[in-house]
Order: sequence, then C-alpha cells, then structure tokens
Amino acid sequence: MNETDTTHDRLVWTLMGWDADERLADVTELSREEILRIRDLFDRRLPAGTDEWLAFADYEVTSDLRPHMLAAVPRLEFEPELDYFVGGAVRSH
Repeated sequence: MNETDTTHDRLVWTLMGWDADERLADVTELSREEILRIRDLFDRRLPAGTDEWLAFADYEVTSDLRPHMLAAVPRLEFEPELDYFVGGAVRSH
C-alpha cells in the first residue's frame, strides 16, 4: 500500500440485488465518482457523519430511491423482483 493511500482511496462499492430466496442475483460495481453522486440520497437514512462513504454497512435502495439512482447513474439497471442494497468494503491491497 502506498503511504499516501487513505481508507476512502481503497474503498470499493457494489449495488447488490437479492432474490426472494435471499440469493445474490445481481451485482454491479460502483465507482468513487458514482458514489459521490448518490451518497446524499442515503443521508436521511443515516445519523449525521456516521458513514458518509457508505462503507460500513449495506443500505437498502428502496423503490422511491431507484429513480434518483438512475438519474445519477444512468447505467444502472434494477430488476423489479429483486431487493437492492448499496455497500462498500475496503480493499485489502
């Protein structure tokens, strides 16, 4: 790891769709720039300042958020029968 790396430089994010049997059915990796465009959508669901990078939990993408997510990141696709969540993790290297 480079000495100038910070935790947020090593974060990776995914949009995950789960089916009715709780199986992972759809995964889309999101870039840092895409997270910057959508993270404010989740502010009302988080205590202020607790997880501004959406990295420490998986956050539900409710049906009311989906149009806003698509406006911010048009390449995303949502299957109506899946439950979606956004989450991040720190790369190990």
